[in-house]
Order: sequence, then structure tokens, then C-alpha cells
Amino acid sequence: MDSLFDAALEADDLERIEELWLEALEAPTIATASLLEVRRALWKKGHKPFAATLLELLADTLEQRRERDDALAVLREIVRLAEKPGAEPIARLEKALIAARAGSPSLKQVLDRHPLRDSRRPLEQLDVIERWLDHDRDTIVEVIGQGVGRVVDANLELENIKVDLGGGRRPVSVPFGAAARFLRRLPPGDFRRRGVEDPGGLRREALESPGEALVGLLESLGEPADVAAIKAALEGIVEADDWTGWWAKARKHPRLLASGSGSRLRYTVGASATATIEALLDELRSAEPRQRLAVARRLAARGPAEAAETAAFLTGTLAELAGRDPGLAWETAGVLAGMARGSGDAATSRDRLIAECPPLQLLMGIQDRGEREAALAAVQAARPDLWTELWSDWMLHEQHPAVLDMVARALDDAGAGDLLDAAVEAVFRNHFEHPAQFVWACEAMVQPGAPEPVRRRATPSLLEKLPDTLTRSEFGPLRGRAKALLDGGAVAVRIILESASPQQVDRFVARVARISAVEPQRARLIEQAAIQRRGAPATAVETPLFVASAEAIEAKRRDLKELLEVEIPRTLKGITAAAAEGDLRENFEYHMLRDRQELQSAKAAKLQRELGLVRTLKPGAADTSRVNIGTVVQLQDPAGTALPPVTILGSWDADVGRRIYANGSELAQRLLGSRVGDEVEVDGQRATISRIDAWPIAR
Repeated sequence: MDSLFDAALEADDLERIEELWLEALEAPTIATASLLEVRRALWKKGHKPFAATLLELLADTLEQRRERDDALAVLREIVRLAEKPGAEPIARLEKALIAARAGSPSLKQVLDRHPLRDSRRPLEQLDVIERWLDHDRDTIVEVIGQGVGRVVDANLELENIKVDLGGGRRPVSVPFGAAARFLRRLPPGDFRRRGVEDPGGLRREALESPGEALVGLLESLGEPADVAAIKAALEGIVEADDWTGWWAKARKHPRLLASGSGSRLRYTVGASATATIEALLDELRSAEPRQRLAVARRLAARGPAEAAETAAFLTGTLAELAGRDPGLAWETAGVLAGMARGSGDAATSRDRLIAECPPLQLLMGIQDRGEREAALAAVQAARPDLWTELWSDWMLHEQHPAVLDMVARALDDAGAGDLLDAAVEAVFRNHFEHPAQFVWACEAMVQPGAPEPVRRRATPSLLEKLPDTLTRSEFGPLRGRAKALLDGGAVAVRIILESASPQQVDRFVARVARISAVEPQRARLIEQAAIQRRGAPATAVETPLFVASAEAIEAKRRDLKELLEVEIPRTLKGITAAAAEGDLRENFEYHMLRDRQELQSAKAAKLQRELGLVRTLKPGAADTSRVNIGTVVQLQDPAGTALPPVTILGSWDADVGRRIYANGSELAQRLLGSRVGDEVEVDGQRATISRIDAWPIAR
């Protein structure tokens, strides 16, 4: 209601109200919702007949002007207010409904099944009719949790609605009674609705204006969404190959508002760019000190003015943080250093922290790995005579393997091997108290160029401690890395092959075999290393531990070349492009590419290590006096019928479909060492070895 109606209602001036009402009916656009509010106010004051008369005038005018939706709303109100609505208002209501829903394909069928005129509760019947028509054929709807599609069938008999979500999927069936919970009608112009009606046009617009497309999508979703949900909603609109560049542009839109951090980062849309900035400023001021860092980065990235406001706020928090949480003060200064107006204050704050705060206390409070490395470098520069002692002390607290590696190599290069040795000795003396450092040392000691104080810990006594990494709770978060210590080329196999005594090897093999967390293939690899260490006695299998055909080795070399020359450079290029967008902590694409790069690098390192260990299996060279690697085992069943032969090669040549088994497989382990005439179990049945041929069999 406007102020004129308010004044007239306050004075209870019915003539003035009628005058204003008639003026409203002559306006180019009738404010139906406001006039209905005036009607309610009159009703409360007891002027019911007068209010009903005005309502009739409004309905007549709307019908004459063919404003069908508003006319239907007003006639619904007239019927609702009538104690016993007669046939005439019901007929009028039905006529308005037909006019408003003239484009609905199933209008006649719905009215035939749910007649309005014959209903004892016409408004309830009207609700049912409108719900059917809201989900009529060709209506674009969102199926909650599954996507957006087109209604292809509204079955009145079965009371079932089918929605085609596209993409070759079967239509989704939704019972009519559940439609209100699981279906949401998308209005004309809605971003996701246009994706069904005109996907080609929407695709062009999304590529031309990424920011506007993102705003439209978030408005359509109607709730905060993470990057994964946004990417899924844009499937078919933005191609996977274009996603990185598209997202980098779209996320710069001034109305985009991010909240949370890490896996809880969500995006919404502000009413305007100004409103979005104000919301971020409010979030910055009210956030917990550590959460401020993520908000500050998002806000500063919006422009110079926002960066200046952010810098001023963060600068004001530094003094208080320095006394209460120096590590967080260091990280806050790191964020501030990236802002033009904050770099000076950041440098001053960091210099003061280095000068006044005990180094270990400072480092203990820094959660970000990069900021810890920066703090270590600052300690080194500020205390050239003491930094090696401080760094060696810090090794007993650092958890990240990359930082530990950097510290160890720096100490070794600086000639502080004695300090490094003392730190590593403390780790190995009580590995339960330093699980992360212990696992790192076990990984590092077999790497090329490892510092000597780390490398010389690869002694047989280590076999007594390695099983603890697989069973003790202290190593729980490190279990995956701990199991990798049993892989080929890792520390356990190296020690078994190079220096452990038979008694030490047997004890280690037995302990590993009892640990359920160790996968069978890893346990078998340790057993094979033990066999080779024993010198392959007459009853053992005289084969190298890790063998492959020349063709398989060449294929692995090609894989390695592809990784090093194509895949890793492509990923690094993507990382560089993503990093150029800034705000790395919330850059989903950047972190995804970093994870991919780490996996690719690990795969390349594993291939390099295995290629250094592998021995070429020479065709026809295997000893056929018993089953060995590189032999083809001919078999017969108890009736003397020939069975498909079994070939035993290395894991790189294995092909179960062709009955070529890896030497570490369960079947190969049962066959290795057997002779012609021995009974063995193959494919669940007893069989006899009739002949042993050298691989490959001449054809």
C-alpha cells in the first residue's frame, strides 16, 4: 500500500479510499498485490461489503484488460471470501483459469478429470488443477538432485509425471503427490531452462560472457554452490577442455560472492557489485582471525579500492596478533604483502616477529607450508650463526615431507651434517614420537643424492621398526605412505637384498605376513625379495626378482617419455595459467592440476625406479628343468586331456585373458619350482604338469 491509502485507512475515509481505488484501476499497470492488501485492511476494520464491492470492480477491470493471471488471483480471493460461493463466481473462476492457462496441452483433460464447477471445495480443486498444469507436458522443470529436463508425460490415470533429463538417460518418474517436493518449475528466462530450450544459443552466450553466465546459473540454482556443482550444472554448455579458462574469467564477476574455504567454499550472487563488496567487508570484520585470510584474499582480488580497505583492516590486526598468535600474524603479513598498500607494513611486522619471537614458537603457529618455508628462510637470513641449529631443532616438529627434505639438504649443503645426524638420530631413537619424520626419512634414504646422515640409516635394524608404521595408531594418517615402503625399489626391499641377514629377513617376512593391512601383492614382493636374498638354493626359483620382456620394457619407456615430455609439461602449463589468476587457496582448478602433477610425477618416478631395476627376460633362456619365470607350463587333467597352458612372465607382460600370469600372482606362486609329473591345482581342479617349455614356444 502507498502512503495515500495508508492515510485514508487511518482516517477511515471510505470515500477517499474508493477514489484512490478507481484511480489505481485507471493506471497503465494495476498494482494488484497492493490493492489486495488494501482489501485485507478494510476487512479487518469491519468494512466487508465495501471491500467486496471494490474487489468486484478490480476483477471486472482485470478481465476487461485481459490481465489473466491477476484476474485469476482476484477471482480466487472472491471465491475464498464467499461463505457459500454460487455457480456464477465458480464459472467465472473457471473461465479465468482457462484464459490464464490457455497454452497448457492437457488443460481440457485436467478439467475433465478434476471439474471445478462440480466440486464442493473449489479452491482445493483449483490447487490440484494448477499443480497438474504447472507440470504439464513440455514444461521445463528441475528434478531436485538430478538435473533439469522437460516433462514428456503427465499421466492423469496413474498420477505420474515423467521428465526427460537428456543425455541418453531414461526419463525420471515422479508421483504426482511428490511433485511439490521433487520438481521445481523454472520460469521463462531462467538460465538452466534456456539450457534445455536453446542449448546452442546459451553455449555461445556463456563463452562470450562467462561472468554473466555464472551469475545467471547461480541465480537459477537459488542456493550457494561449490565449484563441482557449478561445473556439473554447466555440462554440455562449457566443454571440459574450455573449463579452466572459462572459470578463470567467470569468477572475476563483481557480483560473485564466495564464502567458506577449502572443501566448504561456496559461491553465491550479491544483489549488486556494491552489495557484494559490502557483504565481503562485513564477513572480513566478523570472521575468526584465521578465517579472515581467505576472505581478505577474495576481497583484495576485486580491485585496488577493495585491496586498500582490506590492507587497512589487516594492518590494524597485526599488533594484537603478534602478541597472541605470532604464527598467524606471520601468515596475515604474508597476505598483506601481496597488496600494494600493505607490503611495507607486512615487511615491518615480519622483521619484528623474527627479531622478537622465539623461532620455534613462531614456526609452530604457521599452518601454511609455503609460509613456514618463508619463515625458515627469514630465520636463516637473520641469524647466520645460529640458523643451522634452529633448523635442525625444527626437524623434530615439521610434518611435511617436502619441507623436511628441504631442511635436510640445506643442512647437509651447509656442512652441518652433525646437526642433521643428531636430529635424524632422535627420530630413529623414538620413532613413535616422530611418525611423520620417520616415514619421511625411510622414503628419503633411498632417493638419489640423499644426505649421508639420512642414507646410512638404511640398515638391517630398520626392518624391526618398519612393521610399526603399518600397525601403530601413531602412523594412522601416514598408512598409505608407510605401505609404499614395501614396494620394489623402496627401503624394505633394498635392505633385504643388500644387507639383511637371513634371520632378519625371515623375521621381517613373517611379521609382514601377519599384518592384514598389507595387500597380498606387496607381501608376495617381500617374499620374493627374501628368496632372492637367500641366494636361490637348488630348491628355490632361480630367477631375478623383477623381469620383463624387451617389448614390455620398451613400452614402459614410451610411457615414461610421454609422461615427461607431454603430460607433465601440459599439466605444468595449466598450473601456470591457473596460478596467474591468483588466490591459490580457493582456486579449485589450480589444486586439481597440482594433485594431477603430483600423481604424474610419482608415476614417472616409479617408472624410472622400476626401469632401473628391471632385468630383460631373454626368450628361450629359462631353465625348463622346473617351472621358472619365462616358462610355459603344459598341463593335463586326471583323464589325460590337455588343458590350456599357463605362461609365467613378469608383471609388465601379464595378460590373464591369454593365460599369461605375473610371477607374483597366486597361481604362479603355486607353480614356481614344480617339475614335470608334479600335481598342481589350476583353475580350481587338480592337474599334472606334462611338459615345461621355454617361453616363447616356437611356432
